[in-house]
Amino acid sequence: MEPLSPRVGRAVLARRLCAVALVGAGTAAAALAGAGIGLVLGGRPGARRGLARAVTGGLQALGPTAAKAGQLVGARRDMIGPEWADALSVLHDRSRPMSRRSRERALARARAEVPALAEVEVTDVLLGSGTVGCVYLGRHGADEVAVKLRRPGVDRVMAADLRLLRGAAALAVRLDGTGGRPLADLVDHVSAAILAQTDYTAEADHHRTLEGHLAGMPGVLIPGLRPRLCGPSVLVTDYVPGLGEAPPGGFSATAQAVAARRALRAVRRMVFEDGFVHCDLHPGNLYVHGNGAVVLLDAGYAVRVREATRAHLDRFFRAVALGDGRTCGEIMVETALEPVDDARREAFVSDMAAHVAAHSGDGTVFTMAEFGNGVFELQTRHGVHSRAEFVFPLSALLVVEGTLRDLMPTVEIQNGF
Repeated sequence: MEPLSPRVGRAVLARRLCAVALVGAGTAAAALAGAGIGLVLGGRPGARRGLARAVTGGLQALGPTAAKAGQLVGARRDMIGPEWADALSVLHDRSRPMSRRSRERALARARAEVPALAEVEVTDVLLGSGTVGCVYLGRHGADEVAVKLRRPGVDRVMAADLRLLRGAAALAVRLDGTGGRPLADLVDHVSAAILAQTDYTAEADHHRTLEGHLAGMPGVLIPGLRPRLCGPSVLVTDYVPGLGEAPPGGFSATAQAVAARRALRAVRRMVFEDGFVHCDLHPGNLYVHGNGAVVLLDAGYAVRVREATRAHLDRFFRAVALGDGRTCGEIMVETALEPVDDARREAFVSDMAAHVAAHSGDGTVFTMAEFGNGVFELQTRHGVHSRAEFVFPLSALLVVEGTLRDLMPTVEIQNGF
């Protein structure tokens, strides 16, 4: 595996490992206490709420990498239940904000990188607080803008965390041979994507790419980028007033359904046409706005999908829509990390055919959560593991489905194929 940048030495890794162990131990103790108190005050639901709040606090204390994992899990309300989803939802855009001192350091660094940022008045008004950075309301001339500042030192912390994860994955390969390779492949793929979120120059490139690809899609808005004001640790976009604020009485069911359909069309275009996928469309990055428009934010966590992989994904979902499970199984064998012998191939393809049949046909409600988890279970059972570049878009669809189902419970990812 290639080393991650920025480079971190052994001493830094050792200190980070000790910190993770200490915070982990403290989180375990807090989780037990929270669950116990919750059980006494509110029974089993209270215990779950207490446990979830303690774990969420621990994830924030562990730092941006753990909090990012919590974000992804928290988007799956249908899988983890309301108590866990409500607790983890603070990680979407309500993580602990930077202290005033950290904010001043972050702003000073950003202005040193981008002299033109001196033209922007950055206020104390916090628009959002994520795991990697915080967003503040700013003024550039007569315009209001959103100024995203990277947390000081977050790049080094994430680099250390991901080095530790990669080391664990490499150890799994040595101990388990081919059995550990799927984990190593996934960690390697995810590490590059996650660490890229600390480089706002890369995020600005992602932002421009999405703007270009989704331009002209009715009701899909990506705030305009201010490239001259962006740098490695600062990103400035147009400010969207009222974002996240529901009208009196809340958004109508019609507006939510329209927004969900528009977001789904945008996601399908990313995955199956453009090959550039926003992988982080949790509720803090996807908003209903106005009368059914949808606003997409924070393009830092995005990946490019090769043409060959897009073709496989397109064939796979068309086969799902047609109930052709054997083709789905064959595609997954074609994208496997390791060669699959004939006996395992036939067993896997047969089980995939049964799995697709159980999730397709008239009267069947298709959910990526149930279907995707079943696919991953079959892969583990038969030892047929797809390359991460094929799995990654599927995981992104799992995340966005959870977000869209909050808006429109009947939305189905595979519709339209």
